[in-house]
Amino acid sequence: MDRQHRHDLRHDKFVDEIGVLSSRARANQRGLLIIAGAAIAIALIAYGIYFYRNTRETKAQQALATAIETFDAPVGDPPQGQPAPTGPRFKTEPERSAAAEKQLKAVQAEYSGSDASDVAGLYLARIAMARGDSGTARKALQEFVDGHDDHILVGTALFSLYQLRLEGGEAAQVATELQGELAKTEPKLPGDALLVLLAQAYEVQGNHDKSLDAYRRIATEFPESPYALDAQRRIGTA
Repeated sequence: MDRQHRHDLRHDKFVDEIGVLSSRARANQRGLLIIAGAAIAIALIAYGIYFYRNTRETKAQQALATAIETFDAPVGDPPQGQPAPTGPRFKTEPERSAAAEKQLKAVQAEYSGSDASDVAGLYLARIAMARGDSGTARKALQEFVDGHDDHILVGTALFSLYQLRLEGGEAAQVATELQGELAKTEPKLPGDALLVLLAQAYEVQGNHDKSLDAYRRIATEFPESPYALDAQRRIGTA
């Protein structure tokens, strides 16, 4: 085999190997492009979901803010000599409650599953409590407490729920639960709130001495509590 022939064979082998490598590269490139395209698609979908949820929650919060403005709107004619404040105003309490209830229910219907919808439920519970519908209020509060262990408003909902239960004739059971909470290192409610509820529970049961003991604990253990002044008054008139 002469030199030229060997050179041609090496050249042909080189060309074949380059062809194979080129084919593999093109195949790999197509695979990489497919993977990259899939990654981009996933990222776009994830961003789309995030954007949708973020936009939806923003709209829900705006709708909730409008409903709360109605809930807190002044009632009656503005004082004479003073400029009328901007925002909604109603002639009567029932008229204001009806308007706020309609807006709050709209938040729940249009933005179910959002944080704004959950908070709207708490306001609806307050409206129900104000008109004496303890069953509706209790149901709404219980649903919020059960579904929001770490929500900033869960303590407020739980406090109101305890009060409804006291009014509903569950004073003895509530008192037992409150004592259990007070014994915990991390109770569901602050200590002063638990004690004021416990004092109320004993009052409902007619146990005046234990009720005063609970108020004394508030005055001594929680002197800066918003309940301390009332506790001192009750102790002083005992």
